[in-house]
Amino acid sequence: MGAPLLARKAASKTSPTQQIVINGTQVTIKLKSMMITKEMEFNIGQEFETEWSGIKSKAMARWEDGRLVVRENGAVGETVTSRYIDGNGMLIMEITSPKGLVCRRYFKKKSE
Repeated sequence: MGAPLLARKAASKTSPTQQIVINGTQVTIKLKSMMITKEMEFNIGQEFETEWSGIKSKAMARWEDGRLVVRENGAVGETVTSRYIDGNGMLIMEITSPKGLVCRRYFKKKSE
């Protein structure tokens, strides 16, 4: 997905967490790993600005077939991130790059 080899290897050895809070149309997503901590807040159906690695882009979130889908339009094209719960109760985060590469990350629900 455009990340250097060392960054990809380090990321594969981490156990990131993702917290999603949905309150009506407002969504808050907190991503936390050894390498990054990021929080995004947005409303479904309203354009918002996001930033990854210092690059800003416009994004829009919608519900599509039971998935939370965020479409970001950046300088190199559209990146699509969808999040959904599979049949085993796992949260799947699927990212499709502008070149059509697909990356999936699987998250287990933690006990509180």
